[in-house]
Amino acid sequence: MKLKLITAVAATVVLSAFTIVSTSEKDLVGSWKIDDSSIEGTVNKVIKKAVEANPDAEDQINAQKDAIAGMVKAVRLNINADHTYESVSPQGTKPGKWALTDNGKTLEFTKQDGSIRKDAIIESSATRLKMVNGDLADTLVYVHP
Repeated sequence: MKLKLITAVAATVVLSAFTIVSTSEKDLVGSWKIDDSSIEGTVNKVIKKAVEANPDAEDQINAQKDAIAGMVKAVRLNINADHTYESVSPQGTKPGKWALTDNGKTLEFTKQDGSIRKDAIIESSATRLKMVNGDLADTLVYVHP
């Protein structure tokens, strides 16, 4: 009997760990920054993407790692209740529109040029947002600054 109970509890825990939660719009509204725990991974993904686009400049790109880290730390994602957003970085502000899709499991960003990025939401609360960034294929944690 105990073995069945333990097996059932373990199965529930394992399955829950991989269940994507549904997000409410009110949890998304506000200003977000990339959490310090995500900075190094994001910087590495940005560098990798830049090197793929400019393989001859790999050494120069890698030499700028600290500057890239500073830029990533400065990024702010401002999500507004009217379904607009602004991605604010040292390079400037990029506005667009956002929408929750797939029963609150995906956050779609429509950029001004009409391109759409779909981020899978892994975890969402009023203070923490964990998503897989569709452009970088990287898991990012956002928190309120």
